[in-house]
Amino acid sequence: MSDIFSTLSSSYAANAASAQFSLGSKFSNVDPKQWQGTWTGKDSTGKSYSIEISNVKGYRADVIYKGSQGFQNARVFISNQNSFRIGDSKFELTSTGKATLASVVTSPYSGAQSIDQSVATLQS
Repeated sequence: MSDIFSTLSSSYAANAASAQFSLGSKFSNVDPKQWQGTWTGKDSTGKSYSIEISNVKGYRADVIYKGSQGFQNARVFISNQNSFRIGDSKFELTSTGKATLASVVTSPYSGAQSIDQSVATLQS
């Protein structure tokens, strides 16, 4: 019985990291200089938001979003399309120091959903 568990354990440990994403998947290493820092913008209602991106390694990053939709903290995966998702929002790098933030907004009255899109700028 212990042989079965040791075989399963060693097999799992050897393959766990590589099984998360296959080769040629939609993630690849990004340039941390293009991503790291504090990004700011205003949503369609004129309310300010900020996105702090730090600890960019490979295609992973730590992100803190502060805005009208609240506070969110997440470890994200940056896709080959130069974007990541945090909560109900998608952050997409469009050029050096510029990005778009698209957020799904649900009306509390009707339940209808719409997309709020705005421009974010990297603060120096």
